Parts: sequence; structure tokens; C-alpha cells
Amino acid sequence: MTALPGLTAPLYMLRHGETAWNTERRMQGTKNSDLTERGRAQALAMGRALRAELAREPGPTIFLRSPLGRVRETSEIVGRELGLDPSQWRDDPRLAELSYGEWEGFTWAEIEVNRPNALAQWRDDPHGFMPPGGESHRDLRHRSAAVLADVMASATRTVIVGHGVSGAVVRGLNLGLDARAMFVLEKPQDAFFRLLAGREERIEATFD
Repeated sequence: MTALPGLTAPLYMLRHGETAWNTERRMQGTKNSDLTERGRAQALAMGRALRAELAREPGPTIFLRSPLGRVRETSEIVGRELGLDPSQWRDDPRLAELSYGEWEGFTWAEIEVNRPNALAQWRDDPHGFMPPGGESHRDLRHRSAAVLADVMASATRTVIVGHGVSGAVVRGLNLGLDARAMFVLEKPQDAFFRLLAGREERIEATFD
């Protein structure tokens, strides 16, 4: 798969801050878990770093987000740092996290009691693997590609607040990666990425 050259305006990809289930290593997917204090501090730091980044080249910006609660909370904190009217955020269900079906709410240790080597199987076939009652990476890639195509068509600087896996797929499509490479992309909650024309730049968001 080759990188997509059509991203002519920057796309900023942010992940939600740390949640309670993140600290417990529970699968969230379409279910929600509230941000921790650390998660709110991460969102605040990302907002400050994004404000400085956007100020370098003032201009029109589109603000998109997943409709899931942890992203909405993160985007509201980021938006306050940007001085953004909350109504400027547009919810896009295509940006929701990968659905883990029956596994949502469980830790990997709990999952492997009933399905030994599940994570290893997923790593072996990240494109086609599907959690029971959930969604495949192929499905996620299809909706992520549709979002990216819309962003490209807008030719307007865009900010997206989303999730770990779904965000990595958007980034991977821009970079021209296959499913295995997308699977292992880092998914920080204290940094975000600036995407443009098949490349990405990591931007740190320092916090106390």
C-alpha cells in the first residue's frame, strides 16, 4: 500500500486522555470510561500545545471528534484552551474506536482465560481478526479511509480528537502502511501528530 499524497492541509490527530479503564488495561471500544485526573491534565497539555501549533499559521480549521464520552471530555478541555466555541466540534461516528464486541470491559488476562493466545492471533492477522461480536480491522479501515477522503477533499486544516486504534489507522493510511504496521504504531496520550502528504510529525504536550 502506498502513502496517500492528497493531504494538502495539515491534519492534527489527538487521542483522548488517560481513562480509568486504561489504567486497568480494560478493553474500551464502544463503551466508555471517564478520564482520570492524569487524563484531564494530558488533555489540558495537548490543548496548550495545539494552541501554539495552530497560532503558527492562523487560518480556517475544521474540528472533528468521535462521539464517545472520553473523547468528548478530552475535546472540551482542548477546546477551552483554544478558546473554541463548543458548537464548533462536529461529531463523526466514523471516528469511533474499534468495536471489541463481547470483550469490551474485560482485561486481556480475563479474555485469555476463555480464548488463550487471542492477542497473539490478533497480531498474526490484524487485518482480518475480529473479536466475537466486534469489528475487524478491515471494517475500521474502510470507515477511516472515508473520513480521510473527506478531510483531503476539504483542503482545510483539520483537528481530530479520537482513539488509539482508530486514530492509528487514519495515521497509517496517510503513511501508506499495511495492517501489521498500523497495529504497532505508538498511541500516546501525552503527544499528538501533524499529518501532511504522506508524512507525520510527533508533537509533545508536556504536563506536570
